[in-house]
Amino acid sequence: MIFTQVQNRHKRWYHILSVGRKKLFLLMVAGVFFAVALLTVIIVYSIRAAGYDPGQLISSLPGCTLYDSNQRPVATLMAHDNAPVTWNELPKGLVEAFLAREDAHFFEHHGVVYSALARSVLHNLLSLSYEQGASTITMQLTRHVFDLQGKTLDRKLLEIMLAQRLESRYDKPTLLCQYLSRIYFGQNCYGLREAAHTYFGKEIKDLNIAESAMLAGIVRAPSLINPVRDIKRATKARNDTLQRMRELGYIGQEEYEQTVASPVTLSEPTTQEITEPLIYPAMWVNTELDLLPGIARERGHGLSVVSFLHEPIQQHLEHAIQETLRALENPQARYPRAWQDKGDAEKNFQKLFTTVKRPANLQRGNAPTRHGKVKLQICALVVDARLNHRGNVLAVACGRDSTDGINHWLGEIKPGRVAAPFVFYSACLPGRSEQHIVAHSAHITGSRLGYGVVRSTLSEILPDVDLPTRENAQDLYDGLFSMRKIDLARLLFALQNSGRDYRLQLVSTVWSNGQRLLYAADRETPPREILRREGAVAVSHLPPFRYSEGLPVTLHEELPENGGYWSMVCNDRGVAVILWCGVLDAAGKPAEVTPQFRKLLSHATENLAEDLHTTARRMLREAANKS
Repeated sequence: MIFTQVQNRHKRWYHILSVGRKKLFLLMVAGVFFAVALLTVIIVYSIRAAGYDPGQLISSLPGCTLYDSNQRPVATLMAHDNAPVTWNELPKGLVEAFLAREDAHFFEHHGVVYSALARSVLHNLLSLSYEQGASTITMQLTRHVFDLQGKTLDRKLLEIMLAQRLESRYDKPTLLCQYLSRIYFGQNCYGLREAAHTYFGKEIKDLNIAESAMLAGIVRAPSLINPVRDIKRATKARNDTLQRMRELGYIGQEEYEQTVASPVTLSEPTTQEITEPLIYPAMWVNTELDLLPGIARERGHGLSVVSFLHEPIQQHLEHAIQETLRALENPQARYPRAWQDKGDAEKNFQKLFTTVKRPANLQRGNAPTRHGKVKLQICALVVDARLNHRGNVLAVACGRDSTDGINHWLGEIKPGRVAAPFVFYSACLPGRSEQHIVAHSAHITGSRLGYGVVRSTLSEILPDVDLPTRENAQDLYDGLFSMRKIDLARLLFALQNSGRDYRLQLVSTVWSNGQRLLYAADRETPPREILRREGAVAVSHLPPFRYSEGLPVTLHEELPENGGYWSMVCNDRGVAVILWCGVLDAAGKPAEVTPQFRKLLSHATENLAEDLHTTARRMLREAANKS
């Protein structure tokens, strides 16, 4: 038998690794490639990060600026205190609460925790999602300061480099204070100072452990779990933060149990003090922005809001309202231009103006209404009714004086006979041919149709209104139910536009601080029908509307229970003016005045609406001719 002796191969050092020479070579190549790639990424993103100015951190916190239709700035939208939080006013427990919730190693790392980042990357790869971001407080701050958006690898790498730049430039207390000055806390609160005032009615230095833990707990989902919106979820977020503080040794077991058991005490809602004059278009836009999806969280970063506001029309509206108010309050005031050139009617009106005795308790001027006094208020809207522009608000007044901070369009009235078209509309719907009888009176029409038919129709178009019960059916037909002025204006405008819901909007586009388009008004999609076209068209010229061929449609009615006067002037493919004028007491309730003064108020409201309509149409034509 022949045995072949196998030569004993010489052991090389790389045999220890159990790989061959070829595999080792490939590993070395891969390592070099990875190192070069990593170095390239670091260089590229370092260069990109160098293009950002770290000085933006300590510049004034961005506000929101409102622009008119010609791109000119006209107002600041955010009236809250933007003063940065200072280190000396932060309680120890509050700092620990935010560290426990957001970044336990904040005072140890240099902007990035690489171990947490690696775990996050591994988890996201395994789950094929972006569930974890591993962001430190400094990294979150860079997103606020430099307007970094989107969950992408590119943003994350840039965020890491910028965080390290901020860490090398500023100390930890400065970074934490800037973070707390900018983050969103829900309920339109930007920054810790405003959140402390809004939720607890306290200064930052006076916040206790429980309150601090709640504020720290809600920042990850402030719109959903703030204590005003959902006290149970906010309390759970507080308790989760307290548990984390206990685990980190910030508080002991006894303090944890006592704090968890403590009740949540929120401050009573109060009227926000206005720190700077807010013109009414800004107030309207603030309300509108709250309803736009995805905008609320962005408002703390600074926004540019381009509106449909026509500044010359707005200026005329404000001037005409003040002139009318002065004349109503004082017979020695200058006779308003809007009341002139009315033919024979003007002689009677001028006599009324000079002879009617003003109420003894009528307060003049714009100071807050004193107890026992009553004050005149006026709301006005000038709305574009042209094709492709319908529903765009050209000018707005939400009261007589914007410094009171009250949007009177959101207040409620009883529409009375102004709601008659919607009762008539109930009789004009398909399938009701046997009931297609519209009497001059909504009371008679409603009685013929029956409570169930009228209530069913009004429930569809007024879903949020508490309508009278069957026992009070006559109140339903007579419009003796409460609804917001703005909802009535929207429905009347829809009625004059074949039932289409042209949303009364002032906001055209919204841009971020980094010039990203966040919102654009949709001018292409036809608005939905909230009123059936055939029914809306059938009643759009019936009383209480007044119509003559070639003239605008008008409406002018006294509202029940001292509710004031409602006027509307509208022409197709032109301009619509909607106006309310009334007298309110110190509590904001309708106040009774003499019949003579009501007559003067009626004439003034009707003439003001006509003047605003005529002037707005003229200004739009002039602007169109110039362009």
